[in-house]
Amino acid sequence: MEFFITNPMFGICLSLAIYLAAVKFQKTLKSDLLNPLLVASIVIILILMLSDISYDNFFIGGRFISMLIGPATVALAIPLYQNLELLKKHAKTILISISSGVIAHALCIGLFAVFFKLNPEMIATYIPKSVTTAIAADVSSNLGGIRTLTICIVIVTGIFGAAIAPLINKLFKIHNPMAQGLALGVSAHAVGTSKAIELGPLQGTMSALALIVTGLITVILSPITFSIITSIL
Repeated sequence: MEFFITNPMFGICLSLAIYLAAVKFQKTLKSDLLNPLLVASIVIILILMLSDISYDNFFIGGRFISMLIGPATVALAIPLYQNLELLKKHAKTILISISSGVIAHALCIGLFAVFFKLNPEMIATYIPKSVTTAIAADVSSNLGGIRTLTICIVIVTGIFGAAIAPLINKLFKIHNPMAQGLALGVSAHAVGTSKAIELGPLQGTMSALALIVTGLITVILSPITFSIITSIL
């Protein structure tokens, strides 16, 4: 039993099996709130707890899946290249939309920090919450945040954003595919982009672009944002 648990294939097979089951579960019930990543995460946590299997043993294989986050993020450049002319045509609108999202995010973090009187370590942990894990973890570490907590926050942010996106679009009558894609990419990073791809190819392209540009802006401006918020407190 111990050999099986410590085998890298255990973490890989468990992750893939549970995720595929979660995808089928969502399609069966047709609910956006039952995000496969959320459902799979909860089920795997319960399995590890009930079986008394340590996270370290699970991550022996799980880390190979985590290693794919970086290449997957880079691969998002493919749809951008395929829609290069469209991006050039709407460059101004796209840049304004993404910049607005980044500014709104910074203001929300500032208000959150003031209201809950967060210390510098927690502020640094929260600042990169709306960018993909591959970027957020390093930004958090460089600012003095808690890397693992940042990853958890990023995952929750992405799942929540992807889950409520259809409801928000319906509630505010957002039918423009560019707007849908940009909003998901700016607020819900890679998880939001996967949802955008489900909505349509244009939404997926815009979300991928927003994800990448938001990540770059966050890397550049995060030290400034951190300094401003900590100085206010």
